Amino acid sequence: MSHKSFFSLLLGLAAGAAIGILYAPDKGKNTREKVKRAAAGNLDDLQEGAENLESEVEDKAQEAKEDLKDLGETLKKKGAEIKEGARALLLRQLDRLETALRKAEDKAEPAAEAPSSEEPEDQTAAE
Repeated sequence: MSHKSFFSLLLGLAAGAAIGILYAPDKGKNTREKVKRAAAGNLDDLQEGAENLESEVEDKAQEAKEDLKDLGETLKKKGAEIKEGARALLLRQLDRLETALRKAEDKAEPAAEAPSSEEPEDQTAAE
């Protein structure tokens, strides 16, 4: 039963008891005594309900605290996994880049060593 329903039930019982007592054919003194007893009984019920509610709220707060702690640990683990995955991906990309640069340098070296076809081979003859 939800807390709102519980308190609504208690309030309805108290109102019903009060109306029943006020409309009962009895002396004023007896009616006042009945109202006092009913009010005292309802007060006890309300105090017990409040204590139960307080206990339940404390339990729920403790559960929520533990759930948040567990969630924090889970998020920390997932964050570490993502970090490691990203690191591994970056290292693979860096290796690929280095390999591509080495291949480009290897292709460029023979071209730099070979004489250019545009330059005359004998520069003295051209002069």
